[in-house]
Amino acid sequence: MQFIVSYELLTNREIPVITCCPENAEQCPIVFLNHGTTNNAESCMGMATKLASQGVFCVCIDALWHGRRSDGKLDEYLETPVYKKNYLHLLLTAADDISALLDFYENDPRVDTTHVGVTGISQGGYISFMSVTKEPRITVAAPIIGSPDLTDKYGNSPDFDTIEPDVQAAVKKHNPLNNYENIPPTALFIQCGDADDIVPVTGPRRLHEKLKPLYEKHPDDYCYVEYPGYGHYAAPEFQQRAVDFLLAKL
Repeated sequence: MQFIVSYELLTNREIPVITCCPENAEQCPIVFLNHGTTNNAESCMGMATKLASQGVFCVCIDALWHGRRSDGKLDEYLETPVYKKNYLHLLLTAADDISALLDFYENDPRVDTTHVGVTGISQGGYISFMSVTKEPRITVAAPIIGSPDLTDKYGNSPDFDTIEPDVQAAVKKHNPLNNYENIPPTALFIQCGDADDIVPVTGPRRLHEKLKPLYEKHPDDYCYVEYPGYGHYAAPEFQQRAVDFLLAKL
């Protein structure tokens, strides 16, 4: 299948995206792809082209402070003392971006916004978890080596009990783990490694225990895979499994 790749700034938020869609796209399901920390939208194109070749309209997004949104100060924004506050801001901005983009595509004849997916690796996995608790129009999510628990120590973040009380309160309010009841009926596929020293496996495990009873009547819509011995690495097979799940559930 032929597909078209475009670099665009969309909505009044001027969100920098790369779209990858079938030539002559019409009423295609849409998937939002989110990159890892220090990376950019281009890094999502491998998964995007696989999806687009199967008839999906793909939107790869440059997250706040990344790619075409970079001002060269990312390391400063993610220094340990301010990490939790700024990372929460990044994740909430990303979730708002996805909602704004969905609004933008509502009347686009190329897109069917009743079939909406989200995926991403590492930071993109965090964005996937955040967005699926904030945006009810998402019908399928496939986070890869990310976490739903922002209270954990990850990346450069400090211990949670050392940060300011107001930041603690904001993290708890928006923490995907604390808002897990918003996830069903979205189809969800979680992949993580049990030896990950960047993103602790404890967050996905906690969410798994909370979600299992909520998906008992729809087991085909939920999958949790923990890879033994894997660290912070999104192996090609992880990405292919996410693509396959998205295609099956869109």
